[in-house]
Amino acid sequence: MSTEYNIGFDYSHKNKLIIEDPGFTDFIEFLFNSDLKLGKIEAGITYEKLSAYNVFIIGVPVAESYLTSEEIEDLLNYVNDGGSLLIINDKGGDYENKNNLSELTKHFGIKFNHDQLFDNENFSKDNSRPIIKEFKKHFITRDITQIIHSVGCTLEIDKSVENEDIDVNAVAFSSEESAWHKYFDGEEWVDEPVKSLPIIAIGHHSMGKIVAIGNLSLFSGFHDSYGIHAADNFKLISNVISWLMNKAHSQEAQLSQPIYTAIPIEQDLFYWIKEKLDEGRWNTVEEIVNFGLKVVKFRMRKHDSQEE
Repeated sequence: MSTEYNIGFDYSHKNKLIIEDPGFTDFIEFLFNSDLKLGKIEAGITYEKLSAYNVFIIGVPVAESYLTSEEIEDLLNYVNDGGSLLIINDKGGDYENKNNLSELTKHFGIKFNHDQLFDNENFSKDNSRPIIKEFKKHFITRDITQIIHSVGCTLEIDKSVENEDIDVNAVAFSSEESAWHKYFDGEEWVDEPVKSLPIIAIGHHSMGKIVAIGNLSLFSGFHDSYGIHAADNFKLISNVISWLMNKAHSQEAQLSQPIYTAIPIEQDLFYWIKEKLDEGRWNTVEEIVNFGLKVVKFRMRKHDSQEE
């Protein structure tokens, strides 16, 4: 699969999550600062367009801008051949946002519920912004203690789709004690207490990967109390991107493909790196970090051999 651009964004379905939206500037800057190249797919999704990307993000289509059956088939083939999808919906799921993302995600064993999650005890600002503390151990939940699921929907997991090539798991859940949701039953909105409803799901489909999240506010930089900078939201996002980017299906690929990871860098070191990039000595942060690690590796091995 080509890597001309590392991450593509859906621009074909009136998506809420787009590169130019100032609400998502911090998320987009994080991707740029990670030396990831970004691109767009406009005027319809095709397998040929998807093949240019390692990861493709579908960020809350709205206003009856539905995925076509042909687009869904091409997206499935893309994942089957090693592509990664990050699929984001929002409160009310497909029904309220007037999209059909579940028509795609059902093939991965995931459905976006037509609901909004609340929590009367664990919340940020108000009960429509639950604090999530229940996680399943996984790469994307490492070092995560809590996140804010602001004005978002929940998920339903269908294990019946699993086989030797497909698996699906929920990795983050609502509270067991104080959570409830407002859901649309086909005629009206109904309040109901809930326990441990999934809000984030991950899966493998042949050689590809999928992450589904029912909360767009997670990526927003506007609100420190529940956006990208709240709780461990940023850490979760960086883990998600790293997991979706890291795909090696053979020993040869493991030796040749880079591993994408997000780590905090001390401010003085970060600005020193920016100075060196401005001077033209290196082209990317990746080059500087890898050079530094190689120097440390060489010196430590030399030191260890002298002690022996």
